Amino acid sequence: MIKKSLIFTATVFVICFLASSCSTNQSTISGTIQNIDSLVNLTVLHQGFSKTEEIKTVKLTPKKSTFKFKVGELTEPTFFQLRVSTKGSSYIVLLLNPSDKAELTIDLNDFTNYTVTGSPESIKTKHLTNRLAKTVNSLDSLTSLINRSSTVSEKLMLSQQYESIIDKQRAFSTQFIWDSLMSRASVMALYQKVGADRFVFDRAEDIQLFKAVATSLIARFPESDYAKGMLRDIKNQEKIVFSHRLQELVKNAEASLPDIALPNPKGDTIRLSSLKGKVILLDFWASFNQDNLLENRELLQLYSKYNRQGFEIYQVSVDYEREAWLAAIESGPLPWINVSELDTRGSLAARLFNVTNLPANYLISRNHDIVAKNIYGKDLEKKLKELL
Repeated sequence: MIKKSLIFTATVFVICFLASSCSTNQSTISGTIQNIDSLVNLTVLHQGFSKTEEIKTVKLTPKKSTFKFKVGELTEPTFFQLRVSTKGSSYIVLLLNPSDKAELTIDLNDFTNYTVTGSPESIKTKHLTNRLAKTVNSLDSLTSLINRSSTVSEKLMLSQQYESIIDKQRAFSTQFIWDSLMSRASVMALYQKVGADRFVFDRAEDIQLFKAVATSLIARFPESDYAKGMLRDIKNQEKIVFSHRLQELVKNAEASLPDIALPNPKGDTIRLSSLKGKVILLDFWASFNQDNLLENRELLQLYSKYNRQGFEIYQVSVDYEREAWLAAIESGPLPWINVSELDTRGSLAARLFNVTNLPANYLISRNHDIVAKNIYGKDLEKKLKELL
């Protein structure tokens, strides 16, 4: 009788142990929200590669501020979103490994400084999110300054700072990916944005980084929707890059300097490269720059004297107000080619030619080579005579 009892007890223990083991495989997201002053809707969502699905929503109050979600027995690292909705919505991205039990403390008065334990990968996603948030805040501040600045040199300086901040974010994210290549968090780093339509990684050379992450994913989880989704993305990116490179090869097959293609006052796009065979003065100017206006008077004399011999002026305005630009052309009057981007963020063409101050110009030979930079007055006319 004692033996039967021992066998029964042992059997029960094994069953309980197995049941306990099964329950420990259940991944959970739990925690506390602090400083609730009214109703809070808390939603957990499963974040797949191409779609996000809601799992469950709970309501929290000042009296009931704790929560717990069971998110299943995971077979691979999985992204979840925790959406906290009060007057607006805020999100926390979590990355759970199988059996993780993430526990969070969220302060509504200091949302980004939440704490998370029980999920090492979720600490990485927090690091990524916070670093990107700092970058976006810096870019937003610079955009406001660019829109308020009144001088070309200031706009160019701020635009360069803008790109420098993005470059720093790229460097941070690149290092993060190489340090975390075996982590699913590297996928998150690849797809982060610094604006509504601008990804951190948006250059042709970034494909190699995408391939490295995809290869790591496929090796570990070949059936993962993230691995399959990234492979589709890489193929699409390769097609786009190949097409772009082909166009660039055709466009620059005979060119020795960057091309510019911008609209004139009538809206017709004119390429700098279309003037090849002529001696070109590529001139950067603005209607609100007094030195430029004085320079235009000298250029009018040179243009009248040498235009029939093959001299052309391709003038790029960094104006951002169309009326001011057109008025300056008409009052000149300026008979040569005038184009502009009319962009409040500054001129990409000016950045392409490393223009930081006005006036600025480049003298281009019939062979489409730059032969002089920032050349004016008698020096410009002397060089023109040599080239024509």
